[in-house]
Amino acid sequence: MDMTTTEKNAIIEILTPILDIDGIELVDVETHRQTLRLLIYKPDGLSVKDCQTVNYIVQPILEVHEFFGGYTQLEVASPGVDRPLRTARDFQRNCGRTVHIEVDSESENEQEHCVQGIVVEVQPETVVLEQTDGKSTSVEISQIRTAHIHLQW
Repeated sequence: MDMTTTEKNAIIEILTPILDIDGIELVDVETHRQTLRLLIYKPDGLSVKDCQTVNYIVQPILEVHEFFGGYTQLEVASPGVDRPLRTARDFQRNCGRTVHIEVDSESENEQEHCVQGIVVEVQPETVVLEQTDGKSTSVEISQIRTAHIHLQW
């Protein structure tokens, strides 16, 4: 059962102000089979108790708004270091880190191109990266196909 973008955005819109009160950011909403998964972030780190508390708070809200009907399980988790970056807040949180971005091209005969660099500035619609050659490049968030933190092992 796949969730529509409208449903996902509605869940984010309803839960964000509630979780913000406790300093918790709702990063993303995912579905996997019968599970509705909320990915949350807290600047000073998440505890298991934080996840349990969020689960306790949001489940009745999701049920009242009839978003939980088709799911048998609610999962609340930390996004993890390798999760995709999607929003301006994701990039702001990762300012100073190296990211790898695949950008959709403007024309159909051009393939997407990849950009890698350090996040140096984030605006509501764009991310500015400093590349290894010292040049800055600006990427429209709406044009990003995928973006991840560049992990070095």
